[in-house]
Amino acid sequence: MDPQHDGQDAKAGIRDVRIRGSRLLLRALQPGEIEAEWQAMLTADRMTTPEVPDEARFKARLRRSGHLADGWLDLAIDLDGASIGRIQTFVPPGRALPPGTFEIGIALREDARGRGHGREALALLTDWLFEHAAAEVVEAPTDPANVAMRTVFLRVGWELAGSLTEYDREWVVYRVTRPQWQAKAAG
Repeated sequence: MDPQHDGQDAKAGIRDVRIRGSRLLLRALQPGEIEAEWQAMLTADRMTTPEVPDEARFKARLRRSGHLADGWLDLAIDLDGASIGRIQTFVPPGRALPPGTFEIGIALREDARGRGHGREALALLTDWLFEHAAAEVVEAPTDPANVAMRTVFLRVGWELAGSLTEYDREWVVYRVTRPQWQAKAAG
């Protein structure tokens, strides 16, 4: 079994996801971290989080963190034993994703930004999705004014793919395909 992954067949769902990088560990949220994530959601910049979700559903979802099921996976971004943010795959409301497509969202604590942690977390999860979850496309929307996130996408090897309108506003979409990711890894 791959030392970075303990789990089951992707079609049945993958449990106990842990992805280790050079500095970071992407892992399930611990019970005591869920309330902190809820509080972060309440105060999040609406540029990055367009609406506050239902509290009970959000917390229930985070209690299932570390488990990929039906396109959903929530992971803590751990630096030296402490969560500095969260990265997730999700299915956007009202917009079905094609088979093999995963949409990513990421949020770092303000004091953890600008140090390459977002870039490392995004690269780790992107690689894991292609290697273990049968991903064909990994994509993410962001606010056009979110220059920091747009830069992270480009540095990791994603490309600007277009735009979409959701939550009554315009988003830019970045993506990477399996062949693009494999070419980047080979080169």
